[in-house]
Amino acid sequence: MNTDLRAETPCALALEIEERLVRLDRRGMGWLRSAWQTGYLETAVRSMLRHRARVLIISGFPVGDTFETDGPAGALLLASAMKRLGSEVAVLGAPGFLSQLGQAAALLNLEREVLGARDKLAEGGDPASWLHTAVGHFRPTLVVFVEVPGVTADGNHYNMRRQNISDRTHGWEALLSLCSCPSLAFADGGNELGMGAVGTALQQLDIEPAVSATDQLVIADVSNWGVYGAVALASAYMDRDLFPELSLWQLLEALNVSGIVDGVTGAATPTEDGLPADHGQSLIDELRHLIGSNSDTLDSAKPPTIATPALIPESIS
Repeated sequence: MNTDLRAETPCALALEIEERLVRLDRRGMGWLRSAWQTGYLETAVRSMLRHRARVLIISGFPVGDTFETDGPAGALLLASAMKRLGSEVAVLGAPGFLSQLGQAAALLNLEREVLGARDKLAEGGDPASWLHTAVGHFRPTLVVFVEVPGVTADGNHYNMRRQNISDRTHGWEALLSLCSCPSLAFADGGNELGMGAVGTALQQLDIEPAVSATDQLVIADVSNWGVYGAVALASAYMDRDLFPELSLWQLLEALNVSGIVDGVTGAATPTEDGLPADHGQSLIDELRHLIGSNSDTLDSAKPPTIATPALIPESIS
């Protein structure tokens, strides 16, 4: 790792990454960051590392009859990173969504993590029943939401066009009471589960705001990008590059082949919220350079073990 960056305080590095995640300010996330609070990325990643033994990751934002690329790409990349650190991981979502993740999951050797969750969902009839069963079986120590619709004050779920999509999603808020563990959300617009943590600041945005709050929240111009920032900071803390060598374009294309589309354009293209994969990949490359890590300088062959608190830098304890 770059020695100059290691000399920086973790807070300084986390704030630098935070700023880069919202610099486009496409949906007011740059403004929201300043109106709400800064420093959330460091707090979220600290919690993520501390409670990563069994990580339950939920994603899937409906677009028409399918789902959008913003969410699954980040969920799979996060699952890969946590698995490399020795975590048990399960990826959860609507059965239709999970059935579309197979090819992309295979690229990251995550077939078992996704298929196991899908099978548990398929076995149950009532959504509340299979959700309860899945949680009881997996016993998560951390639950993470990546671009998941959040319930609003009227009890419905809406997309950015204020269209009611309640019949295409599930009330994933139930997990907040079912799981007796910390929760973390990645969001980018204000209508996602977890954004209730921001409070009244959401009223300034042209959306139907979500009211549910998670313990930790990471906002970014694109929800996937929030995951990239968290993985970068976790890599710095653990002194190990947790990004896969797989390109973002390959991951998004695999999702497209399964029918997952861009959430803004509705097209099956390797894009995130209308932005070409090059944008997201450039951000990943930039973050890896920022933390001074790459596959040549870090020992990727090191066995992925669960770190004890003593192995995590004191600054994030």
